[in-house]
Amino acid sequence: MTRRLALLALLAVATVAPAAFAFSHAVYTTTSQTDVTATTDDVGSWLSLYSQSTDPQGLTGYAVARQQTGVAPPCATGQNAGLSLAMGTMRTNNTSYTFNQVFTFVTPTKYPDGSITQATVTASLVADAATGLQPILDVRFAAVGATGGNASLTVSAGQKRQANVRLRLNSASTPLGTVLRPHVLITVTYTGSATAYYVYDVPLQVTTGSW
Repeated sequence: MTRRLALLALLAVATVAPAAFAFSHAVYTTTSQTDVTATTDDVGSWLSLYSQSTDPQGLTGYAVARQQTGVAPPCATGQNAGLSLAMGTMRTNNTSYTFNQVFTFVTPTKYPDGSITQATVTASLVADAATGLQPILDVRFAAVGATGGNASLTVSAGQKRQANVRLRLNSASTPLGTVLRPHVLITVTYTGSATAYYVYDVPLQVTTGSW
């Protein structure tokens, strides 16, 4: 009798076991990480911007800020993405002011793409965000030491040019002491390039005054 009960017990275990270890529908995935290094040109590979203090050739004669007393500092400071312009004070009576050789730009001795022999440098203007006023008449590129110039210039590798800036504020209602902060965008393009990929954003500051 004891042997018969033991056999029944084993059969019961055999019957329950499959249910106790039912198949799981869980899905397991694994991931791995692969590091890929990618490099690309920035605008500094195609064009360098300089002020008098950063000019690699020691060029002098950069335009100075307009101020009533004391020794006026150069308008431009810094270089490349760190270049900024402080033009001093100007009247709001529609008088125009010309600043020659505010900053310079230099193209590399060889462009990053060996098939490119010329690139076009273009200046465009963004008004002061707070007031909507645009005190910059134009920014023109010319040979070093020259006046006038063009807002867009095609240059080959290894060339140096200067930027001449004209300002005018024709809003007499602007309170004296108002600081305007427009921007100059310097864009580099070449055949087959994206239209606005290589861009410097150069901030400019000018204060409204009575003289």
